Amino acid sequence: MRLLKYILKKVVMPLCVFLLPAYAYSQEERPMETESVKVTATRVEKELQDVPSSVSVITSDDIKKSSAKTVGELLQDVPGIQVVNSGAQGLKRISIRGEGVNRTQILIDGQQIVENKSMDGTSLLIDPSTVERIEVIRGPASVLYGSDAIGGVINIITKKGGSKPIQGEASLSYNGSADGFTEYASLYGSAGGFEYRLSGSFDEQRKLRTPEGLAPHTGFGQQDYGAYLAYNVNDDIKVGAAYDYFKSRITAGSMEEGYENFFVDIPEWMRQKARVFGEAKNIASFLPKLRLDAFWQQNHKRMHNHVDVTGMPMVLDNYADNMNEQYGLSVQSDWMIQDHTYVIFGYDFAYDILNADTDQDANSSMPVATFNYLKKSRHEGYEYSNAVYAQGESSLPLDFALSYGVRWTHVVSEMKKAEGTKTVKTTGQISALDSGDVGSTGDSWDNAPVFNAGLMWQGIENLTFRFNFSQGFRTPSLQEKYLVSSMGGGTMIPNPDLKPETSNNFELGARYADYGFIVDAVYFWSIADDYIASQTIDEATSTVRYVNVSSAYTHGAELVLSYEFPFGLKPYTSMTYMERKYDTGSSSTWFTGVPRFQGRAGLAYGHTFNDAFDFHVDAYARFSSDSKEDTSSGLVAYGAWTTANLAMGVNFGEKRQYGLSMEVNNIFNETYQISGDIYEPAVYAAVKFTAGF
Repeated sequence: MRLLKYILKKVVMPLCVFLLPAYAYSQEERPMETESVKVTATRVEKELQDVPSSVSVITSDDIKKSSAKTVGELLQDVPGIQVVNSGAQGLKRISIRGEGVNRTQILIDGQQIVENKSMDGTSLLIDPSTVERIEVIRGPASVLYGSDAIGGVINIITKKGGSKPIQGEASLSYNGSADGFTEYASLYGSAGGFEYRLSGSFDEQRKLRTPEGLAPHTGFGQQDYGAYLAYNVNDDIKVGAAYDYFKSRITAGSMEEGYENFFVDIPEWMRQKARVFGEAKNIASFLPKLRLDAFWQQNHKRMHNHVDVTGMPMVLDNYADNMNEQYGLSVQSDWMIQDHTYVIFGYDFAYDILNADTDQDANSSMPVATFNYLKKSRHEGYEYSNAVYAQGESSLPLDFALSYGVRWTHVVSEMKKAEGTKTVKTTGQISALDSGDVGSTGDSWDNAPVFNAGLMWQGIENLTFRFNFSQGFRTPSLQEKYLVSSMGGGTMIPNPDLKPETSNNFELGARYADYGFIVDAVYFWSIADDYIASQTIDEATSTVRYVNVSSAYTHGAELVLSYEFPFGLKPYTSMTYMERKYDTGSSSTWFTGVPRFQGRAGLAYGHTFNDAFDFHVDAYARFSSDSKEDTSSGLVAYGAWTTANLAMGVNFGEKRQYGLSMEVNNIFNETYQISGDIYEPAVYAAVKFTAGF
């Protein structure tokens, strides 16, 4: 393996730069075609062109060509998306249309990743090598997917079975941004009605290389294993089971002056899930499908935050050991009412259990006894939700279609235990922690209906106009209601009186795909009420409290535009314009950390030559305007930036079962930040080899 890595890094990658462009000179012309993409964003599989909402798809071909280390990197060019790195290259979170990352629902195979104790939202706990495709719903999807989908949904769909009894694939990639390797292998197939897949991946990345030097505390590694087995009883009935295991370790640091010794170390962040499902199709003419899913999953995170800041008289070490467990069940039935109305009815149940241990070890350089202490706290709580929903679509005269839906959700939360002790190390004195240090016990319940409605017109072939209204709904987490959190030198105080967030959202869009053209444009605006944010209550100690602010207003536009010439040349762009405002009633600001413009524009070229090789090359720029954010410590600003990038690759073999791709990113070594405390990578190359049988 070491020899293979050496050859890939020292021989194959340099040769790619010089040899791959030569393949383009003997290309044969190919006809223009628009790829048909099927999505399940509306819980019913349909062509992307027929989906009544704003949906983007990262296809299996996109993933195969990419050398992305994380799923977050795969998503960075989707309109409306901001990738938040939380100061770590291996810790990516997603914001959609300016909403906070805890307002984006992350699904794996349609089931949400549980995260009941996090100040930063749900992370993407899966390796990109195991992913078949990713569907992104931009804008609220609370009717179909419930709480936390107020900004949108990321549905990560994993690879399943094959078409032959025994098939396999493997890949090896090198990423120069952190001098790291990723290995992946999978065995899969289908025979006698059975479908199966066994897969595993291993990723190891070192310190991130930036134009300002190596970023401290930025390495990460991850392992991902999966097993899938399904049986087709007949053409219409399928049952199956799957097991996923993901484990990562992550370190995050800061490049800010005075914070060189500050770091967050996550030695273990593990997610495992077991699920079973059953699906029956064509039960009756009026009942096309019935599906049941049941699952158990566990999310275990151990974390150490070392706060050692120049000029600060005290060093803090915060430790957390959090275990989230979830049991879930969903049932969906599809109904055909005559020939013009298709309705789905569903029921979702989730029971989440939280067990969290948190320690804070304070050591002062000043001779004050109260600054030298050890705090230990324990939290136990649960949350369960029941939800019923209905989503329909009816054909109307003159090529119109009406979509409509409603969901009712009932959520019960309870913190059963919130207790702890404080030991003064200089005296050995032990005392119980009060509610200001540990939080409180308590219970609450929230329920609300949410609605959506939309009108779609398809009077011209391959052209769709759409207008949508949707409501968002998000319940406060156990963290926000009951748990005191001390990380990064500050303290977050909970608020048991928090109300659910709600929003009203509108969008007007058009989608066209034919004759080599692809156009997807949308204008959106959103008004959120009872928005949950943090409010400073003590600047001296960096203490903030969760509160419901008055409102948040967002408006913007997203555009995807491309044209493929008959000879394989394709200019394209995907971009977002967005503005966002917070209004607390007493003050308001447009400085909310959202860049006004961001996107990607490029020129791609691809052809088949000699009926043996498929070649592609893509020269493109990523860009963003500056962004500013009002925070408790003042205005934080990130400058505008543009990077130049080049990607190329070749697929070969009788069935194109081999692939070699290469990227050179940030060619001009631009120094920039998109979020967090570290700069983005300096100029680097990445290469990936894939093989299948």
